[in-house]
Amino acid sequence: MTNTYIAPGSETPEAILRETDRGPYVARMGGGEVNTVNGDFVFEVSEGYRIERRTVGQAVRGATLIGNGPRVLMEIDRVSDDLGFGIGTCGKGGQGVPVSDGQPTLRIPDIVVGGKRGTE
Repeated sequence: MTNTYIAPGSETPEAILRETDRGPYVARMGGGEVNTVNGDFVFEVSEGYRIERRTVGQAVRGATLIGNGPRVLMEIDRVSDDLGFGIGTCGKGGQGVPVSDGQPTLRIPDIVVGGKRGTE
């Protein structure tokens, strides 16, 4: 992985939330890994909340997102106009390279989420 970007759309994040009855709201991603042969991934959610009745609700702890990169990209059905960027490091075995990503708020209606509800 080097740099990954998703272009902004024309909707606002608020409009997407108003039309999402329930699901996870991922505010910040953590570490993870990708099988570079088939695109399967698992990523930690560093900061996440539950969307309940179109409102961001309780925090979740220990959540993970699991899926297949090419398939998940095809599942995106809403893209907002709030493009943001993140800088990080990708690597294994003590070797790391700088990476960045950029994406707006997205809605992915079909993705595997694991974790439990938290109070912090």
